[in-house]
Amino acid sequence: MDLLDIFSDADDVQNVPAGEVILSEGQAGDCMYVVLEGELLISLNDKELDRAGPGQIIGEMALINSDKRSASISTLTDCKMVKIDQKSFSSLLKHVPEFSLHVMTVLTNRLQRAYDMIED
Repeated sequence: MDLLDIFSDADDVQNVPAGEVILSEGQAGDCMYVVLEGELLISLNDKELDRAGPGQIIGEMALINSDKRSASISTLTDCKMVKIDQKSFSSLLKHVPEFSLHVMTVLTNRLQRAYDMIED
């Protein structure tokens, strides 16, 4: 699934400079983002968990379990992102089956990395 194609014409693109914290561990989560440009660092307990770039999603876990953020995310470069609120997220899951599979794959990969960090 190419999220860049789906969100390339979005009206609510946000430009975020390098060095900004987008999401913080423990913060309430009410949205996620699709990365259009740039690179972001995903960290857990101040350790690098993953990086996200164009066509990837960040912040999805809090929308699924309506809980607090499980990781912090900051921009490594200037970024362009599309914000997706809970209503839009639910609509995408309902109407775009490939999006649901994409989110599950991302979750599985990130949870595995977090588990591997704990084991180290």
